[in-house]
Amino acid sequence: MNIKVKYIVLLIVGCLFFGSIIGAGAVTLCNAKDILYNSSDEAWDIDTVDDALNDLYNACVLGEMPGDGNGGSGEGNDGFGASAPVINGGLVPVLIASDGVVTKANTSEKWYDYNNKEWANSVILVDSPSKQYNVGDTIQESDIESYFVWIPRYRYKLFHANQADGYENKLSESIAREIEIEFESKDTPVSNGTQDGEWLTHPAFTNFDVNGIWVGKFETGYKGATSASSAQVSSSDPTKIQVKPSVYSWRKNSVGNFFKAMYNYNRELDSHMMKNTEWGAVAYLSHSRYGINTEVRKNNNSNFLTGYAEDTKDAGPSTTNNQPYNTETGYLASTTGNITGVYDMSGGSDEYVAGYIDGNVRNSGLTLEEIRNTYSKYIDVYTSDSAVTTYSKRILGDATGEMGPFYGSYYNNWYDDYSHFVESSGPWFNRGGTYGNGSRAGQFSFHRYTGVAYSTYSARLVLLG
Repeated sequence: MNIKVKYIVLLIVGCLFFGSIIGAGAVTLCNAKDILYNSSDEAWDIDTVDDALNDLYNACVLGEMPGDGNGGSGEGNDGFGASAPVINGGLVPVLIASDGVVTKANTSEKWYDYNNKEWANSVILVDSPSKQYNVGDTIQESDIESYFVWIPRYRYKLFHANQADGYENKLSESIAREIEIEFESKDTPVSNGTQDGEWLTHPAFTNFDVNGIWVGKFETGYKGATSASSAQVSSSDPTKIQVKPSVYSWRKNSVGNFFKAMYNYNRELDSHMMKNTEWGAVAYLSHSRYGINTEVRKNNNSNFLTGYAEDTKDAGPSTTNNQPYNTETGYLASTTGNITGVYDMSGGSDEYVAGYIDGNVRNSGLTLEEIRNTYSKYIDVYTSDSAVTTYSKRILGDATGEMGPFYGSYYNNWYDDYSHFVESSGPWFNRGGTYGNGSRAGQFSFHRYTGVAYSTYSARLVLLG
């Protein structure tokens, strides 16, 4: 009997034993007849006893079997449904150690695990890196231009789909809850739920018909900036983009400039400015069992340095009372609670996203002709009669109107985050809040502005998978 078969036997016997001890208290029971194994099926990634026990737990308690219809096909995913990251166009798959050291990942081995909140990361190198990297090599920080995190395609169970406009009774205040998520691929029939309890394939993925998106791990920085003020630049130059920790966030730039710079960053990878629904996709995944599943810690660094976390919750703006991303405190500002997640979703800079009121470009620097004829698929459009409390005008999945019920004032969102919907004088969404917003900042914060260049506003880069 070879080693893998021995562990499969352990898995079967273990399920019988485990099922007997958890009995009626278990959500899901399994019998030996339910365990299917094909020696050629690579979904069973079993090399050690620990692997076998992990699969035992997933199969018997979570009901997730590699190769089943719920857990994924085992081909092109992590064995439990998360679609495999698409690596092309200069992306380099990486592992990031807890101290921030980056090594080139071996994609023929396990290099991410969404079931354990370990999200896949990649980098784009500068134009002429000092050396070519092989699997296992440490990649020098000076050779990295941008970091990205893979957000796999998923559907989620609708939980507050029918928010009314305006405010509701104080007794109905919004309460954060775990968002139920199931991974899928674009070959899976799309879920089109509209009511609470139904499933909806998240629009961030159906908009482009992709298996996932690569999201900038940090707010976009300005290459070459040596101070907060020198990162305030009005420009649409894509060569100035960098997405890295501990750099100055690029600010005081219009929506139009951010949009064009990011659109032209890497057309092979369909680069673009993050849409409002794409922000929602990251926020929802963060608040599921695959993410930190609570409020992410705020970046309160008043120098607008990326990837920082305040030492204590709501500590207030500071240049010193915070820690970088590769520390125990820093992990709390990640969507996973560890170094593999997305940072700067709370505080840092406000982030303009590509989402606006139909026909109202205001001070964005974009024209209606550009939006409708060239950029339409890269911008979420909201109805022309949207107003500050018309939460029903939300797009399901964008993490705005679903975060209610809202009960008075403009900051009664989950965790007291801002809840200002777009309206005629402020037709462009911004997300996350700034370092000085205190408890009003957060991954569910939404606000609006004119699209004009402003000193606290940045944006985030997205690539298509």
